[in-house]
Amino acid sequence: MKVLVVGPDRQDPGGVANYYNAVFPKLSNETVVTHYLAIGSTHSQIRGLHIVFDQLRFWQTITRFKPDIIHLNPSLDLKSFLRDGVFIFLAKQRSKPVVVFFRGWQLPFETVVSGHLNWFFKSTYKKADAFIVLANAFSDRLSKWGIDVPIYLANTAVANELLEGFSIDRKLSEIPTTDIIRLLYLARLEKKKGVLELLEAVRILLEKGIDISLTIAGDGPVMSEVRNQVENSELLGKRVSIVGYVRGQAKIEILRTHQVYCFPTQYGEGMPNSVLEAMAFGMAIVTCPVGGIADFFENERMGVLLETTDPQKISDSIATLIDNRGRLINIARYNFEYAQTHFLASSAADNLRSIYKEILNAVNAKLKTQNSK
Repeated sequence: MKVLVVGPDRQDPGGVANYYNAVFPKLSNETVVTHYLAIGSTHSQIRGLHIVFDQLRFWQTITRFKPDIIHLNPSLDLKSFLRDGVFIFLAKQRSKPVVVFFRGWQLPFETVVSGHLNWFFKSTYKKADAFIVLANAFSDRLSKWGIDVPIYLANTAVANELLEGFSIDRKLSEIPTTDIIRLLYLARLEKKKGVLELLEAVRILLEKGIDISLTIAGDGPVMSEVRNQVENSELLGKRVSIVGYVRGQAKIEILRTHQVYCFPTQYGEGMPNSVLEAMAFGMAIVTCPVGGIADFFENERMGVLLETTDPQKISDSIATLIDNRGRLINIARYNFEYAQTHFLASSAADNLRSIYKEILNAVNAKLKTQNSK
């Protein structure tokens, strides 16, 4: 079976690139041969023309590679929705089975798909052979839009290699004696991802004399606001580190040395990779029930699921975690074990291969039935 996977350049920042850096090397085996087509502005020297070039390269790759299945990875937003809809149209011109894996999901865009672009959805996405989503809510919406082919629920993934050499026992042994509990924000700096509210929550905790620090790892549109908020507060200036975008060994070291992951997001998340990685490194989680988080997160047992992003509520939730070191240790171990069972890239690759096999079997069975008539 030959599978063409279409997604962003794997050197790009972001959750989709991280996912395929972890999963794609494990996807090919004795029965599955894969090819990855990187799309997006990274491959265009002329701004804006990459959209046209991507369609041409997609058609050329279908012709040369001759895939049995095409695997697309859009988000539910205007640019991605239209681009991958054209990919589906082109694939169906060559009678290729298509699986659509929705990675991000902008809730406000649902009304656009239900309204003005419903004709486009019916002309393209309704011709796909299967869908993969990161949350039950997304599956329900696809069903309401008339999708009657299989819809699979999946997770994002943690690279097995990321955890090589990591000892959960060593990390847990350090929690009772550490003077300062280290909080981490590891994500793009967007207003809706809650980084500004988190800074205010940390300021509240520091004013109360609670010994914490915060590391902000990431880059994005509100970086200047983040820097200003830190620089204009003596308390934050002493206890907040802004390290920018991290990857590789620097990222591993940050995950290894922090105890609580804080991600009070209201963004249109699918399944945030950073949450899964933090769990895999034995961190308690403070986050919101967005996207796929709502489907698996066990409130109190994995950390705290926020009902609001009000800074006072965030600070109260963090305080409840770090006041009881024994509870923090129990949460950390549970999250580590849960991630080992559910989130490793090797398991995600196995799951994708199973989905490909089911799709191809269903398509072949349908063709056989049609030919026998």
